[in-house]
Amino acid sequence: MPAYVYVLRSTVTGQHFIGSTSNLQDRISHYNRTSGRTYRPGGPWECVYVEVCDKLEEARKRERHLRSLDGVDEKIRILYTTSERTRNQ
Repeated sequence: MPAYVYVLRSTVTGQHFIGSTSNLQDRISHYNRTSGRTYRPGGPWECVYVEVCDKLEEARKRERHLRSLDGVDEKIRILYTTSERTRNQ
């Protein structure tokens, strides 16, 4: 079963969130359905980046890497690239 590493961006604050899941549509819907302190404030959220992995374990490992200090340069490149693409469309 495929799994996903994703980056969501708040359309209100511009804040980004990195996560992983086996059901991307449900996860995004959950973020946007739930408000306030019960989940992530700052919604609505839009998906600005997705990577497909073969297994959820691989997606979780990739998520941890992007959130780590070792993954900072790559995360900045991903965020900058997605921001540029969004801005130019």
